[in-house]
Amino acid sequence: MRSRLRMLALPIGAGFLSACIALAPTRSTDPGPAADVAVRQVSFVQHVAEPAALPTAIPETAIPRTAVILSAEIPAYAEIAAEILRRDAAHATVHTLSAEPDRAARLIAELATAKPDRIVAVGLLAAIAAREVPNVPTVFCQVYNYHDHDLVSATSKGVHLLPPFELQLREWRQLGQSPGRIGAVTGPGHDALLAEMRRAAESFGVELTVRTVRSDREALHAFSELAPDIDGFWLLPDNRILSPDVVRRILSYSAEHGKQVATFGESLLNMGALLSLTGDPRDVVDRVLARFEAVDEDGRLLGPDLLPLTAVRTRINDDVAERMGLIALVSTAAAR
Repeated sequence: MRSRLRMLALPIGAGFLSACIALAPTRSTDPGPAADVAVRQVSFVQHVAEPAALPTAIPETAIPRTAVILSAEIPAYAEIAAEILRRDAAHATVHTLSAEPDRAARLIAELATAKPDRIVAVGLLAAIAAREVPNVPTVFCQVYNYHDHDLVSATSKGVHLLPPFELQLREWRQLGQSPGRIGAVTGPGHDALLAEMRRAAESFGVELTVRTVRSDREALHAFSELAPDIDGFWLLPDNRILSPDVVRRILSYSAEHGKQVATFGESLLNMGALLSLTGDPRDVVDRVLARFEAVDEDGRLLGPDLLPLTAVRTRINDDVAERMGLIALVSTAAAR
């Protein structure tokens, strides 16, 4: 497979995102447009305006001890842990869940005894485990369907998984031939997210059609109905309605019929997606730490349930872009 790499801000790392890790689609072995594509990956960071400050918290008098829990040993999670350690290795410990049946229970007991000052939970399984550690402020990230698992409480809040949709559309447009009609499919419970998508689409003059479904079969049916009338497809990381087979079929059809697909995970580029739009680990950690700056004397996290990201990391599939006659993605953004 031909591969070319250009770096404009961040080191390249494989990365599959959060809640959809469970479906982990692998590279298709079927012949056709979705297989054996060359990926030219372009990384860069672009920022939106600084968000409003969180409420002021009581200043800390000592350096807090941080326990980082990872749902699995995957690059997307490891990058976040590495960034936390880079900033404060002396006061942070990293714990990874595994397939061992009692690993989560043992880890919860260890942390209850160790009494860290705060917990960073990376991924859904980590967030569920962290919820069982009593009286410790917790911030979760890399989680899409957080509302299904009672993750939000007075002492547990999160950071958005996906970059702002306005940023995503801005990057999509830089390819030179941005889609005027975009479709998306997701499971129930994401009204706020869909409202954000619609606002972003309207600001760019994009016609957005969204279908809410409850299974992978419904997701495929909804995509099949949308496909003839759209130019692009936003593939959202909802593992409740996406199976590996459905993802492969969506990407295969899109590649064959010239439909641009923006996806949540870089591993899907090799399956035929045009571009991936993900969070920058440094921005994710910035937002996580911002949450801990707004904790009251009772350990309650102040501010909204989820804090938005402010940056996006974009990578493109060179073969798909070339096949569609798109201009190579170029950014003048300097590395931070």
